[in-house]
Amino acid sequence: MTTTVPSVCRICNHCCSVLVDVEDGRATRVRGDAENPVYQGYTCVKGRSQPAYLDSLERILRPLHRDGSGEFRSVGSGEVVRRIADRLSDIVDRHGPRSVALYLGTSQCMSNATAPFGFAFMRALGSPMCFTPNTIDKPGKSIAKALHGSWMAPPQEFDEPRSALLIGVNPVVSHKGLPKGRQGRWLRDARAKGMVLSVVDPRRTETAKRADIHLQPRPGHDAEILAAILHVVLKEDLGDPGFVRDETVGIEALRRAVAPFEPRAVAAAADCSAADLVEIARVHGRAGRGYAMAGTGPNMSGPGTLVEYLVLCLEAVCGHYLRAGDAVRNPGTLVPSSDHRAQARPPGAARLGERMRVRGLTATPAGLPTAALAEEILTPGEGQVKALISCGGNPLAAWPDQLRTLEALRSLDLLVQIDPWMSQTAREAHFVIGPTMPLEVPGSTAIIDLATHHQGVGYGPVDAYGQYTPAVVDPPENSDVIEEWAFFHSLAREMGLALQLGETFGGTVADAARIDPASEPSSEQVLGLVLAGSRVPLDEVRKHPHGALFPAPGIVVEPKEPGWTGRLDLANAEMMDELTELTEVKGGSIDDLRLICRRLPHVYNSSCRDAAAFARAPEHNPAFLHPADLRAREVVSGDLVEISSGRGTVTAVARADESLRPGLVALTHGFGGLPGDEADAPRQIGANVDRLLDVTHRPDRFSGQPLMSNVPVRVQRVPPEAATRGLS
Repeated sequence: MTTTVPSVCRICNHCCSVLVDVEDGRATRVRGDAENPVYQGYTCVKGRSQPAYLDSLERILRPLHRDGSGEFRSVGSGEVVRRIADRLSDIVDRHGPRSVALYLGTSQCMSNATAPFGFAFMRALGSPMCFTPNTIDKPGKSIAKALHGSWMAPPQEFDEPRSALLIGVNPVVSHKGLPKGRQGRWLRDARAKGMVLSVVDPRRTETAKRADIHLQPRPGHDAEILAAILHVVLKEDLGDPGFVRDETVGIEALRRAVAPFEPRAVAAAADCSAADLVEIARVHGRAGRGYAMAGTGPNMSGPGTLVEYLVLCLEAVCGHYLRAGDAVRNPGTLVPSSDHRAQARPPGAARLGERMRVRGLTATPAGLPTAALAEEILTPGEGQVKALISCGGNPLAAWPDQLRTLEALRSLDLLVQIDPWMSQTAREAHFVIGPTMPLEVPGSTAIIDLATHHQGVGYGPVDAYGQYTPAVVDPPENSDVIEEWAFFHSLAREMGLALQLGETFGGTVADAARIDPASEPSSEQVLGLVLAGSRVPLDEVRKHPHGALFPAPGIVVEPKEPGWTGRLDLANAEMMDELTELTEVKGGSIDDLRLICRRLPHVYNSSCRDAAAFARAPEHNPAFLHPADLRAREVVSGDLVEISSGRGTVTAVARADESLRPGLVALTHGFGGLPGDEADAPRQIGANVDRLLDVTHRPDRFSGQPLMSNVPVRVQRVPPEAATRGLS
């Protein structure tokens, strides 16, 4: 008998509302839920493939321990926790708490409780060494906000914008930059009402094809382009001079800094249309209501913090924020209520907390610099990292500089990998823990509210929305999988540590819930704990199995507090210096093409790749080149090509793509094997971009993020005789 159950897809933080067909305890089909008021039946190929992930023969269903011979042996979950606890206790006794590090990858979004419990475990242990993908994806967003200050009411964003400016972001694939839900329909309706969509991207992406203006520059020129846009807006007195006068400082310094970025000169350097550049500036500056967002590409292709800072300056100059008396359409649902005021929170510190032992880096508002963790592990001395727990991510497929990362992970005294698949990192681990999968545990859409709160523009729905889902199916019979939060709870109990939750979903450590080490909370109880104090109680959200809007008609932006003096800073000294010094960095003799990042619809960073074949999508990540570049190298689609940087070389399958501008090769992160693998076959598992990257190559001064896109490379055809000797 088949039953259909409403649920929430948690493969990524888009959190689509889905219907799951369950037959004899197994999920057999996943599709969009047409009854949902936000998604209206939309879901993507990743979400629809979940039954295949659950039933995959490759899934890790029991904990594994790699013994002295290098072989993995199955171990019961209770025993594996005891062994890990013993190893961790010994490492802490010998080297101190800082010797233990935690990495929480993007798949932590599969459970609302993973991050709260993981961070709580590290606090209880006394280690500050917590790392996330924030500092190797878009760290500039959080750091720029600290340098610029923040408006204490929401941006206008998706609330009737007249202009949307997307820089290096492709919402049709990434689901960021347009509101959550049925994004294509929203875009069509917004444009019908007069909104102008401008896209800046070196590729004619799926989103760029729908744009009113598409600027297609060389990669790495995003900061100059934003400076040129500001140049036009300020020179022609566009934007909102009253907001600038009353709520900002530094306008004259900003005006002087952007004066040299004349549109024609910038367009010539970036090889794009000066007329389109000026038109984007005028449309955005005159719109009155609008929003701008930069994506992963600009953050990986150059000075990401500067790019994000200039986006904030542009939005402040244009006054794209709600004012006193405006209704707050999306105050959040499963996060605590906030006080929305028409005033500026002044800038704060961009360097804070824990100091790294390498390159003078520190913690930032985006977190500790993940790009420096391999160096931390490899650098001897007091504070050296000796143990790493990796959960929800795959460092050997995701961290820049795979060669250095591999050396670092192999040097650890303890590597624990929590992973449903025998990934590259799992193969190097001492212990591998198979976790539960999303449909096997209860959950909610709280990650949407969290992303909106922390990341800002481009991440939330138009109106306050929420959905809860119970567990839809049980884990496979006779399996020994464990929820990530339960692993951290069990590990803390074994080590005699008490956990105190907080911080992640809006609480603070001071008012957080304390978890009794002897307790055995259920998944439902834990979900209630991490979402306690939300604006809409979880019990209320539970009443709407297909999801619902939760409007708050009484929530409006309050007036500025009497005597408030905070202002947004348009001319942070470090950012103005970086803008003044901005120059084109030449690639040297190897500068044949520029390697840029690209997303594929059937994967989510390093996730979903191992089961991508079930989605009837290509499992590898092709090297996309413009047909003219293929012809120049006597390459046709399907040939193997060798891609070389100053750091390393990988082999990939070439694919023609007319949407790319000539001179580029686009390759998706998160694929490939390990160096020296006989199975490192590009036709089967793709090529690892991170083997081409060096963590010391043009790192961001705050986050340490190196150049991960816009990387100079050489591409050449692999001779057929070489391809037949094991490369295919």
